[in-house]
Amino acid sequence: MKHVKHLAQQLVEVNEAINALVLTSVRLQTDVTLLRSIPGIGSLTAAVLLVETMHLSQMESSNQWAAYAGLSPVPRQSGNFTGRTHISKIGNARLRRAFYLCALTASRMKNGFGNFYRHLTSQGKPKKVALIALARKLLRVAFAVLKSGQKFNPDYQRPSPMAA
Repeated sequence: MKHVKHLAQQLVEVNEAINALVLTSVRLQTDVTLLRSIPGIGSLTAAVLLVETMHLSQMESSNQWAAYAGLSPVPRQSGNFTGRTHISKIGNARLRRAFYLCALTASRMKNGFGNFYRHLTSQGKPKKVALIALARKLLRVAFAVLKSGQKFNPDYQRPSPMAA
């Protein structure tokens, strides 16, 4: 029991340190607020994302972020053989783990992300495949939110190409 209390105290201290660091920069505060507007993403994941991706400084598309995190699908094939696709896992393991855990949280929610997960599983996808797809979707939404500078809007509809 003493060990659990010590770990809980350390967790509180780390969270306070992260919050104090975020408060040192207006840009960090803004970015963390934008990311926290996405269901399933909390302060810790927002901080991990911003640190690991260097605030979008070197990435131009959400596909690059997904590849950097190792959440991109990779086909398995050789000659005439075509196997199942899997995720690359070449990317950043900390970022991949953070978004996998966010996907676990979001999959239990009654919102668009939870519905996306349930739709994939009802279509026969294995649960872990559906979670990885949801993690990739969350990462791409995070990219869009940071690029646009607007909070997450669950009712947002992309303009159709015909309207332009």
